[in-house]
Amino acid sequence: MQPIISTSPDGKHNAALEYSGEVRFGPVFYTLAVDRISFESRAFGNKFLWSPDSRFFAIQEWETTSEGHGPQTHLLLIDVETKRECILSRAEKGFIIPKNFENDKLIYTKEYHEPGLVREYEIEFLSLDRWENLK
Repeated sequence: MQPIISTSPDGKHNAALEYSGEVRFGPVFYTLAVDRISFESRAFGNKFLWSPDSRFFAIQEWETTSEGHGPQTHLLLIDVETKRECILSRAEKGFIIPKNFENDKLIYTKEYHEPGLVREYEIEFLSLDRWENLK
C-alpha cells in the first residue's frame, strides 16, 4: 500500500501516513511522520488538515486499535514551527475529523455510530495550556 503524502500549502512541510494495520471489519490505521519527526508508536486515521499558513497540522489520532474498545479517537494538533503538540478534543465511541481553520480556531466534527449523528465544534487553540514539546 502506497503511503499518503500531504504537503503543506507553502510546500515547506510534508506529512506521511504509512499503512500500519486495520481493525477487523473496520477502517485502516497508519503511522505518521511530519517532516523528520516520527510518531511511529502511535496510530492515526486518514483524516487530516493543514492550516492555510502551513504552521499547524491537525489529524485524527486513535487512542486504541482494539475492536472491543473503539473507536476512541482524539484530535491532535501539531505546531511544526515550535515543534509542539496538543490534544484538542476526544470522541468516545466515535471519530473526530478536522474540517477548517479560521484564524486561531479549528472547526471539527465528531461522528458517532448512531445513524447520522454528526456534531460540529470549534476550539481556540493558541491559548490552550496543554501544549507539549514533541519527543
